[in-house]
Amino acid sequence: MEPVKIVRNEQFYPVAEAFLEDARKSVDICTFKFEFSTRPAARELNRLIDILYSLALVDVKIRVLLNTTRARSGLTKINEHAARELKKHAIEVRTLPDGRCQHAKTLVVDNCVGLVGSHNWTPRSLTENYEVSIALYHAGYIKEIQDHFEKIWAGSKKL
Repeated sequence: MEPVKIVRNEQFYPVAEAFLEDARKSVDICTFKFEFSTRPAARELNRLIDILYSLALVDVKIRVLLNTTRARSGLTKINEHAARELKKHAIEVRTLPDGRCQHAKTLVVDNCVGLVGSHNWTPRSLTENYEVSIALYHAGYIKEIQDHFEKIWAGSKKL
C-alpha cells in the first residue's frame, strides 16, 4: 500500500469509516467544527458518530479537540452541542489552548493510520464543499501527526 492517498470530497466517509472500524485502542480527532444534524445529508456523518459511540463502549480511548469561537472565549454553539453529546458517551472532549485556531483537521487511529486535511465533521464539509485530505499509512507520518496532537492536547482546556 502507498504511504499516502488523496481523499477528495465524499471519499472521506469510506476511508474514515474503515479506519474507525479497525480501531482497537485509540481514536484522536482534531477539528474546527463538529456538527450533529438530523438532515438527510448527515447520514454518513452520523454513521461515523455511531461508530465512535460503539468504540467507546468497548473501551477504545477517544479524544476530540474542538475549536473555540472567533473571540476565543468559548465553544461555538455547534461545537458546544457536539461536546455535550460526545461526553454523554464517555468521549473526552477539550478545546484548543491559548486562543489559537487549529485549522487542519486530523484523525489518528491506534497510532497506525490517519487523515489530515480540510474535512470538518459536518454534513456541509462532507457533502457540499470541495475538500481534500490525505490518508496516511506510513508510521513516520502518523507519528508526526500524533505528536502534534499530543502537544496540543497537553495544553488544551478540559470541558
